Amino acid sequence: MRRLRTPVMALLVLLALAWLAYWPGRHGSFLFDDDSNLAALGAYGPIDHWWKVVAFLTSGFAGPTGRPLALATFMLDARNWPAPVEPFKLTNVALHLLNAGLLAGLLDALGRALGVARRRAAWAAVLAAGLWLLDPFWVSTTLYVVQRMAMLAGTFVFAGLWGYTHGRDLLRRGRRVAGYRWMSASLLLGTVLAVLSKENGALLPLLAWVLEATLFDREGDARAEHGRGFTWWRRCFVMLPSLVLLGYLATKLPALWLGLRQGRDFTPGQRLLTEGRILWRYLGDIWLPRAHDGGLFHDDIVISHGLLTPPSTLFAWTGIAALLVWAARNRHATAAWRVAGAAAIGFFFVGHSIESSWLQLELVFEHRSYLPAALMFWPLSLAVIQGARDATGRLRWPVWCALVLLALFSVQTARRATVWGAPFAQALQWAREHPDSPRAQSYLANFWSRTGNQAEAARLLDAALRQQPGDLLLLINRAGVSCASGEAPAGLRSALLHAVAVAPLARQVTSYQFDRLLDGAKHCDALGADLDAQLLAAAQANPDAALPEVGRDLLHRQALLALRHGDAGRAYAFDVQALRLPGRPPGARLRFAAELATAGQQRLALRLLDAVPSSRRRISGWSVGALHQRWLRHVGFYQEGERHLRAVLQHEITAAAQSALQRSNGEHHADATTTTGRMP
Repeated sequence: MRRLRTPVMALLVLLALAWLAYWPGRHGSFLFDDDSNLAALGAYGPIDHWWKVVAFLTSGFAGPTGRPLALATFMLDARNWPAPVEPFKLTNVALHLLNAGLLAGLLDALGRALGVARRRAAWAAVLAAGLWLLDPFWVSTTLYVVQRMAMLAGTFVFAGLWGYTHGRDLLRRGRRVAGYRWMSASLLLGTVLAVLSKENGALLPLLAWVLEATLFDREGDARAEHGRGFTWWRRCFVMLPSLVLLGYLATKLPALWLGLRQGRDFTPGQRLLTEGRILWRYLGDIWLPRAHDGGLFHDDIVISHGLLTPPSTLFAWTGIAALLVWAARNRHATAAWRVAGAAAIGFFFVGHSIESSWLQLELVFEHRSYLPAALMFWPLSLAVIQGARDATGRLRWPVWCALVLLALFSVQTARRATVWGAPFAQALQWAREHPDSPRAQSYLANFWSRTGNQAEAARLLDAALRQQPGDLLLLINRAGVSCASGEAPAGLRSALLHAVAVAPLARQVTSYQFDRLLDGAKHCDALGADLDAQLLAAAQANPDAALPEVGRDLLHRQALLALRHGDAGRAYAFDVQALRLPGRPPGARLRFAAELATAGQQRLALRLLDAVPSSRRRISGWSVGALHQRWLRHVGFYQEGERHLRAVLQHEITAAAQSALQRSNGEHHADATTTTGRMP
């Protein structure tokens, strides 16, 4: 045991080094999906009662499961919203350190399963986990608060695979009952907990299958070694869950030839072709600690429309095929680092099989490689440790190179973390690195606009619009700058109206930006009169307006516009029409009624509540959203909200009637007094 203390101490030093490297990034701000996912912390007031805990845990919408386990960890940092960002980021950093510790344990166990001497296996595991821990590529995962979901899924996958490997070792040593218990519990519990953190945790059995094929059973002699029972166990606990996942992905295959875009700028086939190039981009960013930050904006990616458009698509997929062939051949090698290389390649590509294939997700996100890259540095570490000392006992040059790489990773991580702790510097760097990204340019322009530098914001957006003149995001931000400065360039209004009529309004980002445009249009004189009405008319002509969620939002916007113009009857009609579209949110009915009441239309508000039945009476399905609605109905949240609103409305109607009666009586008394005073 004494000989293993040094690797453990080295791991603790690396963990401390990573904590210091990430320390400058503890400030900064919440970004994009942070607000939409965490706002539910304050949706029902401070979380100070058990029913609010359940309400928050069932409020998730980021995936089919709602990711309740990941949501639960956010309550460690705050139980209300808005909240300071620092506790969230520090918890993320602590989780990243925990994952590195779990990864070191997993790699140590895998090294011993390969037959590597115990001390060498421990040192290789520490070096590989340290390189993964300090890789600057994970700064955008660790310091982007909501990506705790991806990190926590990695936590349970690492723990599950470590437990599985331990059980496999027990089985090899003849402790069959304990081995099966460890393997079964690790796969079942690890998969469930990982999936409740993020859906790609379902990859755990498939990743265990990769380890079986490349490490544990690479010679195909498991049945002879462990008996027929192990073969059946593996079919049930490893292969069957893996085939279910692969079957789910197969159900989405028809999209490849149907070409349905589903609100994206690419078809599933184009996405699959493009992902080949993106996977190489991930590999380059993981291994090469370059001075760029990467960031969150990747809407400047060139789409692959065929294997030769661009030609790099063919080279990318040819390279991927070559790597897979190399892995298949080297899983039978005698050198440990080559077998580990086969495992790392299989682990990486299988780990990307959900998010980097033909499912219609965004093209690029750096956090998608957080789990798949776990074994990335293990082959290198095994090779370095295998020949660490020469005949005289001195450290050889590969060890020094590995230490230099660790130092370089640490410096680059600290540099990137510093940028992530300074939002304006972050916006400047992202815009500089992504000059063709409308999102990056708009993000920086918004910073300049908020500081009052409208001229610089306009310059940035005008330059971007010269390259992409019809981009709605750029046009909306340019309109915001025009409203703030009081001056609009010629043609901006007509370009906006045209873009709104053709843009993918069902896309979440576009919908949010369009709402922001409508909010600002009613206070903007620079773009002319009645802009909001014309924008709504253009949106109604958009093909996406036929979708219930888009159509409902547009009808509600028309109701608000009618209220502002004093046409309460028309507003009521629009609201009723919007509420009768399928799939309305449960709180929309009360919100629409409250808006009518705020405009002084209490009777119409009550009429609206009576005309449209509450959706709580017909909650269907068992999705996370339906469970959330059922829970709120169970605790009486909807019922109490409606009772309170009706009571307030009735009170205001009664008070208004009494006030009117008093005014009428007062006027009648005044008339009577005047008449009496005139009598002779």
